[in-house]
Amino acid sequence: MKTVILLLSLFCSILFGSDTLAQLISKTPAGSKIQLPKGVFKGPIIIDKPLVLVGIGKDSIIENDEKGTVITIKSSNVTIKNIQIQKSGHQRYSFDSGIKVENSSSIGIENCTIKDTLFGIYLYNTNHSKILNNFITSYDEKVVDNRGDGIRLWQSNDNDIVQNRISNSRDLSIYRSNHTLIKNNTIQNSRHAIMINICKNTYIISNKIFSNYTGIMSMNNKNLSIENNTITKTHLSTGTGIMLKNGKKIYITHNSITNNAQAIYIDSSTSEIGMQRYITDNKIAYNNSAFHFHNTIQNNTIKNNNIIGNLEDVVKDIREQTRYKNQIELNYWDRYIGFDKNRDGISDIPYQVLIYSDKLWQFDHHLKFFYGTPLLSIIDFLEKIAPFTEPTILLVDPKPKTKPIKTAGTTQQNPL
Repeated sequence: MKTVILLLSLFCSILFGSDTLAQLISKTPAGSKIQLPKGVFKGPIIIDKPLVLVGIGKDSIIENDEKGTVITIKSSNVTIKNIQIQKSGHQRYSFDSGIKVENSSSIGIENCTIKDTLFGIYLYNTNHSKILNNFITSYDEKVVDNRGDGIRLWQSNDNDIVQNRISNSRDLSIYRSNHTLIKNNTIQNSRHAIMINICKNTYIISNKIFSNYTGIMSMNNKNLSIENNTITKTHLSTGTGIMLKNGKKIYITHNSITNNAQAIYIDSSTSEIGMQRYITDNKIAYNNSAFHFHNTIQNNTIKNNNIIGNLEDVVKDIREQTRYKNQIELNYWDRYIGFDKNRDGISDIPYQVLIYSDKLWQFDHHLKFFYGTPLLSIIDFLEKIAPFTEPTILLVDPKPKTKPIKTAGTTQQNPL
């Protein structure tokens, strides 16, 4: 009954011009449900009490005049559903957004279209909330850095980001936020599809990530699980599927990482203690490089992966501090040539990634100009037949598989 009265009140107010939607919301009792009819309603709107605001999809529009945030939520137990939200401001310092939530909990943002905004959804110090099945796109900016984030979490814990479509945005960014689930989203044509910084217990599961500059960027995170994702077709010669810098207990498993400049880029610290990264059961195929290490190759478990059709299996930027404390075994490398006398599926001799003269550009990028030239190719061929210089060993798999692993890169059932 309360909802019907509010709906009739809204129709009458709009008809006679007596109240704005913001004024009607301010008069509505806490805990009520407002059903928006078809129409365009002017923001900005501030919700400072428990409330349910429901529209009828793209026919219920709330918009600003390209100034400020369209909907600001300053209360817990608020739901925004089935509404199109558009035309926020352009000011980055004030985080002009479609929906901005501050110091709240138990927020639901569902089935909304958020377009022509700087930031789509911004959660600050907001916990136990769900962002479900929304379509989010930023203002049309050719320079991707000038866009705002489709979704941004800052100091917000125990939140779910599920089944959203994010396109032509900057990042889906998670800063200093713990226990975040990012699942079944589609993210395309953005800068970093997903960016996580200084977070704990983040789960990135079953997302489709394509045509971005970076698929997933992780910096200084702990207990990060990247599982069952499809990451493909990053842009430019530096486009990276998964980029890892520092952090601890990073699990990368059952992903398909294909058609990138760099599939997995690892910048590890020389001061790391103990195993840090677990890269298992992935399909890493048709990239320029499968593994790109900036500094030390250490503290990695790399196991049961299919590494197929890459121009380079391993690339390293710095000659010194090569490798130690790794567990690298039972991967399928399509470059490997060997024998399996007892037919147990494991080759009899190790697979070694060696650096000869034609690959010295890995350590001196000025030499990359000559990469693939006949001269360096001839030198490399001669060195493999009768080495006159000692090659650099980058990586060793003592037990390479002889056939591709059927389950590597395939979707596995996950309890989350």
